Amino acid sequence: MTLPSSFFGDITPEQFLAEYWQKKPLLVRGAWPGFVNPLPLPAFLKLASRPDAMSRLLIQHEGRHNWELREGPFAARTFKTMPDSHWTLLIQEVDRLVPAVRDMLGAVDFLPKWRLDDVMISYAANGGGVGAHIDNYDVFLLQGHGLRRWQINTTPVEEEVLIEDIDVSILADFVPDRDWVLEPGDMLYLPPRVAHYGVAEGECMTFSIGCRAPSEADMLNALMEQLLMQADPEARFADPDLQRPASTAALGDGVVAWTRRLLKDLLGDEARLTEMVGTVLSQPRRWIEEDALPEDTLEEALADGGRVRPGSSSQVLLQDGPDGSLLLFAAGEVIELDASFRPLLIKLIEGHGLTAGDLGTDQALDELLDDLYGQGTLVVDA
Repeated sequence: MTLPSSFFGDITPEQFLAEYWQKKPLLVRGAWPGFVNPLPLPAFLKLASRPDAMSRLLIQHEGRHNWELREGPFAARTFKTMPDSHWTLLIQEVDRLVPAVRDMLGAVDFLPKWRLDDVMISYAANGGGVGAHIDNYDVFLLQGHGLRRWQINTTPVEEEVLIEDIDVSILADFVPDRDWVLEPGDMLYLPPRVAHYGVAEGECMTFSIGCRAPSEADMLNALMEQLLMQADPEARFADPDLQRPASTAALGDGVVAWTRRLLKDLLGDEARLTEMVGTVLSQPRRWIEEDALPEDTLEEALADGGRVRPGSSSQVLLQDGPDGSLLLFAAGEVIELDASFRPLLIKLIEGHGLTAGDLGTDQALDELLDDLYGQGTLVVDA
C-alpha cells in the first residue's frame, strides 16, 4: 500500500496537533490521492461471515425512528436479500484481520501507538447511515469508495439527548452547521463529542480510524483490579494505641491515615504506576480463542519470507524502565528487557515487522517473541 506523503494536505502533523487535534474539525480534500481500496466490497462482505470479525448490520425501515440492529457473523445470503437502500454494514478491528488495512494506520504514525484503537469499515447502500451521533474519541473518516454526505455541528456536545426506545444511540436534537459531500480520498477529522451524521449518496465505503481515550472510571477500575490482587485479604485495620476520643460519633483521623497509607503502599512509586498503566493499555480488546492460535513456531512461520508484527496497534508497547532497562508491555503483561533490544523492538512495533533475518541474535529474545506469537499477541503476514 502506498501511503500519502501527508494525510493533511499542506498541513504538517505538527501543525495538525497544535491547531486541530482535540480542538476543531478538519476537512482535507484529496488527503489520500489515488486511494486504492484494500478491501473491495465482495471481500468485505465475505469478511462479515467470519466469527472473529466484529460485524453489525443497521437497517433503517420506513418510519422516522424505525431502526433495526443485527449482530454478526452474517451468511452470504443475508446481503442478497437486503433492500436497495437505507442499510449499513460495519466491521470493527479490520486492521487486526487484514494486513493491508493495518498498513493504513501509517497515515497517522505520528500518534502514540496506545492512542490508536482500530480501523472500522462501513459499507452503506444508498441513503444508509448510522444516524446523528457523537464519539468520545478522535476519529479520522476517510472516504474509500463512492460519495458520503457529512453534516456536523462544530460545537462539542456537553450532554447528549438520545432518541428513546431504539436499538442505536442517535441524537434527538441534531442541528448541523457544516455540510460536505466527501469523495474517495477525502478525509474528515473530528475531535471528541462533535456531533456528525453521514449519509451515503449511492453506495459507498468509509474507513474510520478511531483513537482511544480511556475514561477516568475505566482506568481507575482497571487499576483497582490490580490493587485488589496485591492486597492482603487477611490484613485488617488495627489500633492498639487507641485512646478515648472526645466524641465517639467522630470518624477520627486514624482510619483515614490508615487508608491513605494503604493506597500509597499499593500504588508504589512512579515506576510501579508506570507498569500498572502499561499493562492496562496493552490489553487486547478481546482474547483469541484457543483453537484459533497458531500451531507452528515463529521460526516456521517466517521461513517463507513473512513478517511478524503486533496483532493490534496498542497490544505491544515500550517504555524506559528502571536503571536503563526497557519495559515491554504485551497483552497486559510487562517484561523487563535489556535496552540493547530497543532497535529491534522499535522495528517490530513502529516499522513493518521483523523477518527471519532479524532473529537469531539472542536466544532469550527469540523465545519471548515465539511465546508472544504462540499466544496470538504477535501475528505473521505472508
